[in-house]
Amino acid sequence: MRKVMTAQQLEAIVGAPIPAVRMKQIGALDEGCRRVLANAPIAGFGFRDEQGGWHSTFIGGARGFVHVESPKCIRFELPARHPTPKSGSGASFVFLLPGIGETLRLNGSVAERRGGRIIVTVEEAFVHCARSILRSGLWEGPRAPAATAVEPPFPRDGARQEREGGLLGDPSVARFLASSPFAVVSSWDAAGSGDTSPRGDFPGFLRILDHETLVIPDRRGNRRTDTFHNVMTCAQVSLAAVVPGRDDVLHVSGTAYATDEPALLSTMALAGKPPQAALVIRVERAELLANEALQRSKLWQRAAHGDAAAIPDLMALATQHLALNKSGGAKAAMIRILGSGAGAFPRLLRWLIDLGYRKGLTDEGYDRGAALRSGDEAIRPRGSRRRAVRQRGS
Repeated sequence: MRKVMTAQQLEAIVGAPIPAVRMKQIGALDEGCRRVLANAPIAGFGFRDEQGGWHSTFIGGARGFVHVESPKCIRFELPARHPTPKSGSGASFVFLLPGIGETLRLNGSVAERRGGRIIVTVEEAFVHCARSILRSGLWEGPRAPAATAVEPPFPRDGARQEREGGLLGDPSVARFLASSPFAVVSSWDAAGSGDTSPRGDFPGFLRILDHETLVIPDRRGNRRTDTFHNVMTCAQVSLAAVVPGRDDVLHVSGTAYATDEPALLSTMALAGKPPQAALVIRVERAELLANEALQRSKLWQRAAHGDAAAIPDLMALATQHLALNKSGGAKAAMIRILGSGAGAFPRLLRWLIDLGYRKGLTDEGYDRGAALRSGDEAIRPRGSRRRAVRQRGS
């Protein structure tokens, strides 16, 4: 399998991120971030434990489960018997808002542990685009699994014993992967700083290559490529995958690399359009565990989603963050101007972003682009049934 080994190779494949992508990062929590945290019932969480193991999971259970101690400090509780994050190690989060397309990502380090109470120093906060949520249809409820992915493509010539003994050979794991449209992936750089990013697509996008190898397509997006950059210096990754309607989580950890192998990418094409790259994970641990955050949050029940009007428009929040950074050239300056005013300008910016989502997803091989706030648009692979998607805050 051809590996992507350098940042230069990666940029030649994916491209460089536009200035606005990096400029929207802030180093402390502002009022908009506080409002998101006050309304988020759950988050993907990546961390290292005391024994050096690396983990991804979902934490929370109720809106406001994270308490903001200061603009640079948050705290939260972990359930009993949960692996304990190591003090001083990198910690990263993806905060999910039910029914909302965008997410808030935080990166920092574990400052202190007091029993099950974890205190994290915030080093970076930014709004993540809605593509992964829109591709996955995460808030639409349960859907049928991918018909071709229920059983992994293991050799059939006398390999049954190996399949049953392999980490991904458990039929329950294979069925879960075939049904999962969404996961969070955690990675670390050589200095130990962590990053957790959302990944979403149609059920079965987390593909089993053999009894200990997973592959995740990387379709076109904001070109941040944090995970790919990290695995070039530290191969350890973990992921936590969910299936709408279920309250258990598939936890996977192992080592990974990026690839642009054409033969592999062609097998993950939509409408003849392959992803630009893929993350290949050599699995060292795979287990299905009940998740308290999913159980308590009732994430898949629309009645429990709360009042969307209380949640800030994440597109406006990202623009406010962008406005704090005065660099980036003419394109970034235009985005700041469109987003900083009142009345028609923010609506115009919103329309332009929605248009960009629609075009980008169509270019990837979906029939139609990103959904509007009204939920009357859809994303679907060609030839599939219509899938309604509700989005706010793209």
